[in-house]
Amino acid sequence: MAKKKMEDLVKAGLERAVELMVLAANNAWHFGGKHTLEAVLLDDEEMEEMANYALSLGDMSPLAARDGRFALELMKEPWAVIIFGDNRKSPFNYDCGACGFRTCKDLNKAETVESLTSNGPACVFKTLNLNMAANAAAATAWRLGLHCRVFSTLAFAAKALGYMESDIVVGVAVSAAKQDPFFDRHKFWTKEEWERIFNKEFPTFNRGFIGAIEE
Repeated sequence: MAKKKMEDLVKAGLERAVELMVLAANNAWHFGGKHTLEAVLLDDEEMEEMANYALSLGDMSPLAARDGRFALELMKEPWAVIIFGDNRKSPFNYDCGACGFRTCKDLNKAETVESLTSNGPACVFKTLNLNMAANAAAATAWRLGLHCRVFSTLAFAAKALGYMESDIVVGVAVSAAKQDPFFDRHKFWTKEEWERIFNKEFPTFNRGFIGAIEE
């Protein structure tokens, strides 16, 4: 019987798991039967570039810098990051008004406004489709025993670096590390840093959303 090393089996299993995650995202329920989802899998070089880009945002967004440092740590053990994206325009003709325009046609004719996290104005049903797909991928990772977390910071870093052309993006990161790395990211902040930037970087409490367009 041919013997295989544990690390080789883990690597192969992670690769198959990522394929199943994308399959689950592809098959997730989506509005209107309009499936325009895009997915890219990052390699080591792209991940390092993305992490350094996030680090470079430290003055504007310590939260992004923290996740950049975390991404570099993530690469030390078996990992994968999938970026999912979609374009902002509506093919639905629902004319629901949720985007701020009376009709889908008006939305689609509107000038694209670029910001750090996404481009807008965007169809709310496109955003829902994207997030349901990402959640399906994350749920699949969980069922397969992988550590997993959904990221906006890693996604907008990938968008900024041109890894995909989508207007709205979300990232799903997975790890086969021996311990879950995703919920101990505060180690990248000292207690003093945490106290100093909490109010600034947790927008639920005070200031819109990270990446909001600045005047």
